[in-house]
Amino acid sequence: MKKIRLAIFSLIALIIIVCFFYLDNRELNRLTNDQIYPMVEEPNQHPQPLTEGKLEIGDEGVHLTKLYSRNTSKGLYFGMWYGKGNNLMNNEEKKWKRKKGQIEFLVKAVDSNGTTYDGRTVGLVTGTFSVFQYVQFDGFHYDQDLEELTLFFYPMIAEGDEAAPNAQAWLETTIPVE
Repeated sequence: MKKIRLAIFSLIALIIIVCFFYLDNRELNRLTNDQIYPMVEEPNQHPQPLTEGKLEIGDEGVHLTKLYSRNTSKGLYFGMWYGKGNNLMNNEEKKWKRKKGQIEFLVKAVDSNGTTYDGRTVGLVTGTFSVFQYVQFDGFHYDQDLEELTLFFYPMIAEGDEAAPNAQAWLETTIPVE
């Protein structure tokens, strides 16, 4: 009888733990699996995907969602996510500008025509083991002739009330555009 009671309590505890992890990671999982758009505000129309799928940047454990542009071809939106234990993102070497404990980034995009756009991380979603940051470029204009985008991620250094980007990019990747 004791073994049956122990098994039932163990099963109930397991169900509670699974429900907790599911609820704690629901939004993060939807964002990383392209079930919802990586935009802080929900768009009125479906944005136009510019890439085929998600990808990993180098060996750093940082992933990117699909890149999206609004139907007006203005703006560029995507998300990046990484594990909470990521050594690069937990770097304490300088006084990084942080939002809810996560380093903020200036993101530069250089298109195949040589035009440079500045974006930034604009919000984040935390899960049990991972962090998702929204990245937004307001001044970006999608051109049908665009072949690829090179993205550079510069962590922001806190300087009093101001912030300045680090001299060197921590991450860099080139993404083919559809």
